[in-house]
Amino acid sequence: MRRDRIVYQNWIVNLGRDPDLKIHEVGAPPPYNEAIIAQVNDVVDSLDPDEADFIRRFYLQGMPYRVISELTGRADYRLEAVHSRALKKLRNRLSGFLSDRFQINIETEADCPLCSHSQTEPINRLIRAKPKEETWKKIINILKTKYQIKIGTPQIIIGHVKYHIGKEE
Repeated sequence: MRRDRIVYQNWIVNLGRDPDLKIHEVGAPPPYNEAIIAQVNDVVDSLDPDEADFIRRFYLQGMPYRVISELTGRADYRLEAVHSRALKKLRNRLSGFLSDRFQINIETEADCPLCSHSQTEPINRLIRAKPKEETWKKIINILKTKYQIKIGTPQIIIGHVKYHIGKEE
């Protein structure tokens, strides 16, 4: 398992908190422990199967794009999209844990008007309650009138469901 790749390509290191440093407070748990590993594994498990598979192969097994491409039969540019999408989900889903554990405030994707709204939970309940046979028009109107969120197309809601609500359903 190649730890160097995942350690030196993550945002904790970019913020100046290298988990490989051996310096920590007396009595404090070491930077790498079972709780951290379990949390990361849980979040990786919550990804779509293709994304989780890519993350494990690229970061944990150290496989390059070319090898993953040959094994999965996907073109490199498709793997780049999977990679980008998976990292965005990992960052969003680990932000609370990182804030609690390392006192690092990671901003989640602010480009989603539904995630950045102060009443995200009621909005998510509204979206989950939509019957599959209905269009998004009713939800868009409710978001506009009740929550003052102007959404022109349902793709924003669909993206929110796919990338931000994720496996919570």
